[in-house]
Amino acid sequence: MIMSNTNKQKKPDFTIEFKQLVARLVNEKGNTHRQAADNLGVSLRLNLH
Repeated sequence: MIMSNTNKQKKPDFTIEFKQLVARLVNEKGNTHRQAADNLGVSLRLNLH
């Protein structure tokens, strides 16, 4: 069985500013990763790298 890549979702592109905001929410504000994700309205399953 051959699997097609057509069903894969495109990985979202995040700006450097968004990544910095995430890091700040986690590091400076003491939020957990889940709290930061909830505050930003994103899923923890997203890869922010």
